[in-house]
Amino acid sequence: MGNNIVIIGAGPSGLSCAYKLSKAGEPSLLIEKESAVGGLCRTLNFDGYLFDMGGHRFFSDSEEINSLWKNIMAGDIFRVRRLSRIYYKKRFYNYPLSFFNVFHNLGPIETLSCVTSYIRSCFLNPGNDKTFEGWITNRFGKRLYEIFFKPYTEKVWSIACRDISADWAKERIRGLSLKIAVQKAVFGINRNAPKTLKEEFLYPRRGPGQFYERLKALAGMQGSSVLCNRAVTAVYHDGEKIVSLKAEDASGGRKEEFGVDYLFSSMPLPSFIRMMRPGAPEDILAAAKRLRFRSILIVNLILNRERVFPDQWIYVHSPEVRLGRIQNYKNWSAAMVPDQSKTSLGLEYFCTEGDSLWRMNDIDMVNLALEELGRMGIAARRYIINGFVVRRANVYPVYSLDYRENVDIIKNYLARFSNLGCMGRAGLFRYDNSDCAILSGIDAACGFLRETGCVDKALAEAR
Repeated sequence: MGNNIVIIGAGPSGLSCAYKLSKAGEPSLLIEKESAVGGLCRTLNFDGYLFDMGGHRFFSDSEEINSLWKNIMAGDIFRVRRLSRIYYKKRFYNYPLSFFNVFHNLGPIETLSCVTSYIRSCFLNPGNDKTFEGWITNRFGKRLYEIFFKPYTEKVWSIACRDISADWAKERIRGLSLKIAVQKAVFGINRNAPKTLKEEFLYPRRGPGQFYERLKALAGMQGSSVLCNRAVTAVYHDGEKIVSLKAEDASGGRKEEFGVDYLFSSMPLPSFIRMMRPGAPEDILAAAKRLRFRSILIVNLILNRERVFPDQWIYVHSPEVRLGRIQNYKNWSAAMVPDQSKTSLGLEYFCTEGDSLWRMNDIDMVNLALEELGRMGIAARRYIINGFVVRRANVYPVYSLDYRENVDIIKNYLARFSNLGCMGRAGLFRYDNSDCAILSGIDAACGFLRETGCVDKALAEAR
């Protein structure tokens, strides 16, 4: 309807925003720095083998999102029975935790220690409830915290659990307690179980990227377009509105400027602040500098083995290896692997952009991954057929103890711009699943449509 709408980022939030706007007759321009859409939910094709950027389950408490997935994917989405475990000290533990499995692996003395520690926490609440360490200790006991929560969490964040906000625990394992875990183990799952205990999920036949490519196509049919390989380098404003932005291609040779009537951004929140011209005030820049992300490095391997392990993924809690999680894509969907006598794995390493792990060359990373797989007894080096490495920055917002204060400072500043909407995990600095990222894009689009008085054509036709 004549609005010059620009969206930074063609990931889950950006594409869902564009799709919602296009249905209301409001086409948009999406600017994406990568060569394809999907963001962290993109699916990579390597010699016919399909790899996620880590595994992405499709499940949601929102009926709107569940309906969107099913309607867009039609017959190409199916239900998967979840199987995941924890690897710790050369043993595998069921996840969600099963009392009898834990008892068998830990033995009676360690199990008694866990039970005693839990009972003590029920009466004394020994932990500081504002930190991840204290929040978990108060609900599971110190010993279970030390075994099943501390090693993996510190591997992900590379900081002590006492320096991580309890918000991380509340968001990722909301509603979970030892009592609920035991009820699940003894009586089975219930419909109101926390997300972390869900035993089934939906998954596209050829990976999550298939869904986002379809969103792109549907938005394109209504006039939206995507410019890939374009990195936004500056966002210009007049103090009240965003007026334009500048982007350059992947080679850095071609620079373009785009006028803006309304801007939606899923760019990492600190990066967006640094891109603003004129520059943001010093206190805002300081708040942005205090917000940090962790990154991910994934070693994707093709192995000459029909079966490696039965799980979709395994959490690696053992501190003696740097590996954090292993995805087995064949167990997500058989269509991810063109040859069923082979197996494809994604080995995830958590790191910080620019650190020693991030800078390690690809050959050394593949060798490290193979060495650790062998040490864990999962697969020997002789089975390797091929492999490649993927690096992605700004993946996990770090929930430091002061993160919320800094996010609020930035959001209060950005609220002065009447034609700006932030969305998505990085754009909101909020560690959400992909369904929440999609919903944030839809909500941002709906807010714009309400402000401009536009009518959603699909809803109008339904009436």
